[in-house]
Amino acid sequence: MMHRTCIIIDACLMATWLPRQLPGLRHLHRQHVGQLDIHVVSESNQPRLRALSRRFGLALEVVPEPTAGARGNRVVQGTQGELLLFPSPQYGLPAQWLARLETLPDDWDALLFTPPADAWRPLQRFWHTPATGTLCVRRDWFERLGGFDPTLDSEAPQDLLARLRACHARIQTLSG
Repeated sequence: MMHRTCIIIDACLMATWLPRQLPGLRHLHRQHVGQLDIHVVSESNQPRLRALSRRFGLALEVVPEPTAGARGNRVVQGTQGELLLFPSPQYGLPAQWLARLETLPDDWDALLFTPPADAWRPLQRFWHTPATGTLCVRRDWFERLGGFDPTLDSEAPQDLLARLRACHARIQTLSG
């Protein structure tokens, strides 16, 4: 059974990744109407980003918060999804993530989609913080932990993952 899933894409963090992912997201959005909500978020109204979002049938949401953590929290407050998916700025959405999500048993609190072990190692030296991967967390755990730390920007998902681990949430890592 598919849970209602919200994908929250912070365009400020994913500018280079976004144009390649939007066509696939549009297809998924049309295929799973009412079960998949896609939120493209920016801290300011950028005409190019608005046009790009509109071109693929998605709305740009302007959330004037200074950090990705604060923007993510604000968007989550306005959604209905049981599952919250935060794509990795480094890796984007993994291939077949939705099909994998639908076939998993319901015995997890968070999922971490990581790329294949050797796929990105040469590039990781360019990032200041370790890459987290795409994080999918159940809304009840997100709310239980108070959401993202609103003072954090690109480190917000990594911090949330660390707090989930500290609280003994059931986290599954899916590679590939």
